[in-house]
Amino acid sequence: MSPDDRRRGSAVLGVLGVMAAVVLWWAAYLLLFRQDRRRLRTGFVLLLAVHACIALLTLLLCGQRPAGEALLLAGGALGLLGALTLGVTVVVGAAVVPPLESGPLGRLSSGLGGIALLVAPWAVLALVGTGTPLGIGIGIAGGVIAAHLGLAFLVYLGATVPYQVLPSPRESTGIIILGSVLFDGRIPPLLRSRLDRAVAERERLLTLGIDPLLVPSGGKGDAVNPAEATAMAAYLVAVAGVPAGRVRTETAARTTEENLVLSHALLDRAGHQGPYIIATSRYHAFRAALLARGLGFDDQVIGGPTALSYLPTATLREFVITLWRRKRWIAALVPVTAALVALLVAQVVPSS
Repeated sequence: MSPDDRRRGSAVLGVLGVMAAVVLWWAAYLLLFRQDRRRLRTGFVLLLAVHACIALLTLLLCGQRPAGEALLLAGGALGLLGALTLGVTVVVGAAVVPPLESGPLGRLSSGLGGIALLVAPWAVLALVGTGTPLGIGIGIAGGVIAAHLGLAFLVYLGATVPYQVLPSPRESTGIIILGSVLFDGRIPPLLRSRLDRAVAERERLLTLGIDPLLVPSGGKGDAVNPAEATAMAAYLVAVAGVPAGRVRTETAARTTEENLVLSHALLDRAGHQGPYIIATSRYHAFRAALLARGLGFDDQVIGGPTALSYLPTATLREFVITLWRRKRWIAALVPVTAALVALLVAQVVPSS
């Protein structure tokens, strides 16, 4: 067999191997998503499936490129995409965040962080291109940070976006509505969207012959402002037309976890049996589902729409909180990202 024949045979085996990886990862993702979509690992497996697809496309378009090199380039492309996506989200979030939520210093520091993520890939190339040990070292360190954050952001988006846009309809006799901050005792648009989403879900259940009990949940009232749940209940009855007898307030909760635990207890005491439906904002749905799963509740979380101007900031906040709660796993995967960046840099250094 000639060297050309061996190269062609190796290329064919490489393509077949990557095709098998594509099938394997997509099958694993669909299985996990069907079993329980309330897992961050669904985003991780989806990222691996997309990575294999990019590698396969690279092999098909670039001829007899080695499979290992195609996988490496696909990983680098995803790291670059993730860093740029996160950078754009941070910059846009800093630009549109309401002044009451962040002062000038907070907006400036957030914007600079986003710009740093946007320029990081080009800075890494410039530093590695110097060919000096110091430049290469700093470039690798910066690349690892940017790529790791970018890949983590893609994993988060891969888990939360499908959960938001592909809800799984469920029958339940109880709907828990998560509260949020009132403005001068009034229902703000963000909270109104949660209430309207719960009302729409109630109407869907009514068509199935189920008249659910609605539980607006949230405390934090004071001498001037009512508790969140009290204002929410008033809206449900006076504005949305829900019968007062089908609304039961939970006014002690001060966190999302307390919302879930106390509302479950209230519904259970009222003679209902879970799992229940939880209504919140769409951007918050996945983290609420993670919390519910961690508490042992098999609830389905649905979300109301969020204003586009608020979405970048809200998404970043949910990402940071989720990242912090999974910090051990994030830290454990740093060596993988470091190895990816080091291998990519090794491809650049000889040609510099």
